[in-house]
Amino acid sequence: MDLVEFSSLRVNEKLDYSQPSKHIGLLVSQNFFTATAGAIGDAFRLANAAELARGKQAPYRLTVLSDQGGLVTSSCGISIGTEQLNHYSISDFHAFFVACRDTTVTAEPTDRLHSWITRQGAIASLRITQGSKLAVVYKNASRLAVPVVLFDDEVAGPRASGATPAELAVAQIERDLGPQTARKVAIDLQTNVVKPTRPREGDAKSLTTTSKVRESARWIKENYSKPISVAQAADSAAMSKRNFRRRFKQEFGMTPLEYLLRTRFEVVRTMLSSTNIPIGKIARRCGMGDGNRLGRLFKERYGMSPTEFRAQRHLIL
Repeated sequence: MDLVEFSSLRVNEKLDYSQPSKHIGLLVSQNFFTATAGAIGDAFRLANAAELARGKQAPYRLTVLSDQGGLVTSSCGISIGTEQLNHYSISDFHAFFVACRDTTVTAEPTDRLHSWITRQGAIASLRITQGSKLAVVYKNASRLAVPVVLFDDEVAGPRASGATPAELAVAQIERDLGPQTARKVAIDLQTNVVKPTRPREGDAKSLTTTSKVRESARWIKENYSKPISVAQAADSAAMSKRNFRRRFKQEFGMTPLEYLLRTRFEVVRTMLSSTNIPIGKIARRCGMGDGNRLGRLFKERYGMSPTEFRAQRHLIL
């Protein structure tokens, strides 16, 4: 499938690009959200348009894939055609984006994705950025690594897991084409965002509560290294614990405790990836107790110890 205007889902509309050199893969599944997956297609479409306007060749083509191929139905009931994953190899792509419902929990590649990668003589090593990113490193060192980016496939809005899908795509565009094109794409994407309508008078209380909940999330991020509690977070929002938990989960799709843990683990993984600080010291700095507690919780969440994670990260340095 050639690059299509994904946001409007005109799946039969093909743009007239002459053999773009950078093949982008987008893996989706049934009930995917069109807003998030569509942002990936929009970003690369706009990058092509920007390069064509400068008199250059359009660099990207996008292939949308799924496990079985064929029609895949989005969460809003619209079907799009996809290619079957096993008809391709990871080496066929310049970069590969995977729609997931929780990039923190699924930071390790799923069994089917891992199998698809490794059958080609490659290994997937974890590299943390905003969102979750896998660097596919081939056993044959002469072959270039392919970034595999896992992004949250959820309704657009405040995101606890870091960058939005559009931002992840723009980051790839900046690496490929430089900051000038990336900035133009980012600006164009912003103009495509639907402007919020003026709230009705009866919605004022709801909007105030939403602002309080979002402010409490910022408070959690600022104080993650301290021994904070859900009760303290609720106090920061001037809400009861029960109401706070309910409204927080409505806003972010997770409990305040899980939000705190995800924030801490994001910092832990970054420190493991980019420093040689001892694990016990990382645990204390991130509010995770001692090294033994961090090791137990880390393995429960990611299926490996912090030491193993750090070793895998160093494979791609």
